[in-house]
Formats: sequence, structure tokens, C-alpha cells
Amino acid sequence: MKILLMLLLAAAPARAEWGRAERTAAAGLFDERAEISVIGGAPLTGLLAARDKACQPLAVGGINFLATVVFDAEWNSWFVLKPARGLGGGAWKETDLRLGAVYRYGGLELRLLEKDGVVEILGPGEERAAVPVNGLFDRLYDDSLKITFGGAVTYSVFRNLAPLSEEEGTVTLRRGSDGLYYYSVTPDSLVAVAPRWLLAVNGVLYGLRVEDASLLFVSKPIGPAKPFFPAERSRRRG
Repeated sequence: MKILLMLLLAAAPARAEWGRAERTAAAGLFDERAEISVIGGAPLTGLLAARDKACQPLAVGGINFLATVVFDAEWNSWFVLKPARGLGGGAWKETDLRLGAVYRYGGLELRLLEKDGVVEILGPGEERAAVPVNGLFDRLYDDSLKITFGGAVTYSVFRNLAPLSEEEGTVTLRRGSDGLYYYSVTPDSLVAVAPRWLLAVNGVLYGLRVEDASLLFVSKPIGPAKPFFPAERSRRRG
């Protein structure tokens, strides 16, 4: 049976929240009488605990750190550097790091600068560490929970804590056949009442919902009408 895969591959979302047209389209989906089914899930606490396993470890100035990326409400990527144990991490919008930044922790002062997609970290005594940001996306994809919808599309799923607002949510990240990553950010508040649909395969919708402190993977049969799909942002791999 030929698989019909429908995806909207927008280069960037206008905002992470749905607008009037999106809400209208989603409401149309719920007017159908098809029942929503739960096809899997994971506790939010477990997903959060697994987040550090998908970070890149590094040592500078005799201290062990973890590097990763998080996303804000506009789905912009932020570089995160935090101690491997304890609190005191820092986060910088990736585009801002091209101008440089300073991170202080435990009496240690580190200077950060991104150039050509690599964050260079300069420590005491000219000690250096280099972190390719695309490599952080590789780690998030390779080392996070996977879910395959309809036997056709595999997403890596991990928790997100938006910088500044600290809004909790979930990131879905997939690899495209064009050599790009495609990701979207779903705040918990968006899917606490109704699912957010990610794609349709063979007449079945697949998406996310948060309920009872768990992230649920859900599905629902649809009619022939083409549904609305949230946008994705692309990122070069490697």
C-alpha cells in the first residue's frame, strides 16, 4: 500500500502559538466523531532526567560541564553551558554568541564566541574547548526518546525549558531526506487540553498531548479533507 505522507515544511514559524486560522482548522478536526487513541507515552520526569544524557560533556579549568541547546518561544536556538553537577548554568541566544559572551562559575571565568557554527570556549591559561552546535543537534537526535508514527516518520523527542520565560515543553526533531533536521517546539500549555497534530500517514493523524504528568503520543483517523499541520524549522546536519 502506497504511503501518503503529508507534512508542512515551513522554514520558520511566525510564532509558536496557533493563530486564528490554525485554531479554526484544528476545531474542524475535532468536529469529526473519530476517537483519539493513545498509542504510547512517557513520564515527563523521565524525559527531563534523560535530557543530560543527550548533552555533550566537556572539561574546562578542571570543572566538568555539559553543553546543549534549548529553544525559546520563537523556536530560536540557545546555547547552554552548565556544570555537570549542581546549578549555575548559562544560556545565550546562538546568534548573539557571534559577538561573544562571558560565563562565570565557581571562580572560573570562561569566554564564549561562536564562529562558523562552532562555539569556542576560552578558559584560564589559554585552555580551549570547541563545541560544534550542529553536533549538539546530533546528540539530541541520537540519544533521546524515539517515536515512529505510521511506520513512516521517526521523531526524537526531548524536553525543553525555554530560556527567560522558563516555559516547559517538548521538542520533536526528525531527519529529512534532504540532509536537514526539522524541529518544532510544543509548550505544555498548548497540549494540556487538546493534542497538537504533527503529521498524517494513510489517513491517520499523529500528535502529542500532555496529561497526568505524562507526554502522550496520540492518533486519530481522519477523513479526506486535508488537515492543518504546525510549521517546522530546519537546521543543517553535520
